[in-house]
Amino acid sequence: MYRSITVGALCALALNLPVHLAPRFALDTTGAVHLSAAGNEAQYGVITDDGTSILTVSLGATGNSSSLQLRMPGVGLPAAGRYPIRSTWNNRVTGNAFHAFFAAGSPEHPLGWFHGESGTVTITRAADGRLSGSFQIRARGFLTADTTEAEHWVTVIGSFEAEGDSTTTTIATVK
Repeated sequence: MYRSITVGALCALALNLPVHLAPRFALDTTGAVHLSAAGNEAQYGVITDDGTSILTVSLGATGNSSSLQLRMPGVGLPAAGRYPIRSTWNNRVTGNAFHAFFAAGSPEHPLGWFHGESGTVTITRAADGRLSGSFQIRARGFLTADTTEAEHWVTVIGSFEAEGDSTTTTIATVK
């Protein structure tokens, strides 16, 4: 009897503890390139350049598969919600839109490079050193088999659980 009470108490405690998933990402593409990629390399951090700060979410950047980078102007984490993908930024755009860059294939066997033109990033959680969400991105770019044509399109769909990088990278302009 005491054994079942102990097991029951431990289960109740486990269910009340906050869940911290390991960093991870998964994505699938359709269009000019068909592939799936997943891994545990999912981080976010802030890059500062001449007083301008950019939040960067990096998925698979140094791994052996495809990678996606999401960037948003600003130093803070975005609140939970849905954010558009913008193909360009100007002085009027602040922290309410993402830029997306997708590298298809591995560093040894690249397939192409694509720039997000439209779509959304949905942030589901932004707290405790974690940033979670999903994305659906329509991107245009080129294939490495044909670098003269930059009108190839892919759709990138996926999700992530990114871990915060404790450093801030400052880029100084050399004069």
